[in-house]
Amino acid sequence: MLIAIAHPASAGTVAIRYAKATAPGWSTPIEVSASSDSDITEVTARLRSNSNKEPFATVTDFELVSGTAADGVWRTSQPVTLEKGLIYIDVEIADASGLTFAKKPALVLDRRGMTRFSEFTISPSTVDVDHDTVTYKGRLVYGSGSGSELGVPGVTICLNLDGACAGYATTDSAGRFSSAVHLYIKGMDTNMIESETYASYSGSPGYSRAASTHSLLKVRPQETRLSIGFSSPPTIIGATVQVTGRLERKKADGHWAGAPGQDVKISVYDLDTKKDIDLGTTRTRSDGSYSKSVVVPQATQWFVNFEPFPYLTRNGVSVPGPYQGSSEGPENVIYSFYRSSISRFTVSPNPAAKGAQITASAVVTRRTATGPALPATTGYVDLEFSKNRKTWTVVGQSRLTSNGQVKVHATAVSSGYWRLRYQGWDRNLDALSGTAYATVKYRTSVSGFNAKPEPVRKGKTITVGGTLKYLTTTQYHTFVWRPLGSKTVNIYFQAHGSKSWSYVGTAGTDRYGRWHKGFKARKDGTWMAKYKGNVTYLAANSTKDYVDVR
Repeated sequence: MLIAIAHPASAGTVAIRYAKATAPGWSTPIEVSASSDSDITEVTARLRSNSNKEPFATVTDFELVSGTAADGVWRTSQPVTLEKGLIYIDVEIADASGLTFAKKPALVLDRRGMTRFSEFTISPSTVDVDHDTVTYKGRLVYGSGSGSELGVPGVTICLNLDGACAGYATTDSAGRFSSAVHLYIKGMDTNMIESETYASYSGSPGYSRAASTHSLLKVRPQETRLSIGFSSPPTIIGATVQVTGRLERKKADGHWAGAPGQDVKISVYDLDTKKDIDLGTTRTRSDGSYSKSVVVPQATQWFVNFEPFPYLTRNGVSVPGPYQGSSEGPENVIYSFYRSSISRFTVSPNPAAKGAQITASAVVTRRTATGPALPATTGYVDLEFSKNRKTWTVVGQSRLTSNGQVKVHATAVSSGYWRLRYQGWDRNLDALSGTAYATVKYRTSVSGFNAKPEPVRKGKTITVGGTLKYLTTTQYHTFVWRPLGSKTVNIYFQAHGSKSWSYVGTAGTDRYGRWHKGFKARKDGTWMAKYKGNVTYLAANSTKDYVDVR
């Protein structure tokens, strides 16, 4: 094949019109057309392979075959033997005047061996995970000058799978090759996909490139199955659990084995919110087992899914891969619940009067999966009482408000311990507050208080008195005031125009709770009595009585 012929070139009056090979194959005469003002006395051709500097042959036996010695065509007297490959022919001429001129190259010949694959097969034509080796066989030949085909020896063959070299082979002396290609599954990356296979040769200085016919490699995807389990029941929202299980594949013999290095997706669905939540993926171990630590969201159903990536050929066609997809979930619905808590729990008043109302206050919240506490807005809260912190009795109940606050009222009967219990509601779990101790005492009263006489003359005696009583219950559980004897009452005076009270004395109660005390009248002012109380009785203040001193 003639690749290039030099354009006419000249030096002074010397010109080379063309150079050419007059026959195909690896043996051909060389012809040169040139002209000069003087007779051309010598034509030389030097043949180089692949632009090498040194020629493999030098030819000088050119004879004038047409025209004149000054303007003619010269041809070698004998065919020139060529090497296989690209042949660069440099031509040099000299004339009678001593002038020489060279053209490098004057001609480029393509005499590479034209190759083709005379044979190509793959075996087996269908693979799966347990049969993952494909043997490529074939023969690379080239056309000889005699018209027969000869094997191309010692060259590298690319064993193509889906347009990429999956392996390599080297031809023997007859141009034959046979090599096994192991298909890989590296995690989610694999070349075990249904695709075209073929052999290719990239060419060399002595031989042209070639590609074989194509053969379709089929893949038998294996059935898979998943299992799912938990390190602990996923029933508490915000708790951390391990989701565990195994991805298995069904072998050709019907037995199940682990599928390693594959991604398993974990997700949940909640019947109340109608929402799906993706909890991420985890990769299976060498035995197909998997585990992933997840934070439990609000959910009712758990799922694990194995969804192999869409396997695409290089031209974008979706094809089967080594595995089929699968999914699994627990048979039963698993409700998850919010952890509830009671905070800012108080009991007031403390101490409280026996028989009076006591109020417990608190805030009920629920902990979300991401951590923040939100108000619990539904459900009831019980107020419980115990004298010994062992036996508890429900003494009151109230419903939560929209901001999670609650107030529960009860009657204070005796000193003891109080606590709140949230009964749980909807997806909220029960909660119990801490305990608070409240003292309950008898309510007291200073009744019939009087400072007399009024008005009174200055220097005369003012008598201050009243009755100290306490509130108790009868056998019929009705309230009644009874006298409180043998107690001390403190007496205070506030002079007219003054803002402060002065302690002026005490008086003791008799068996009927009555008491009185006399004072010398000095100033106009107001009188008042106080009972300080003790561990059993609450304090009490009398009314105030103003006395005019004249």
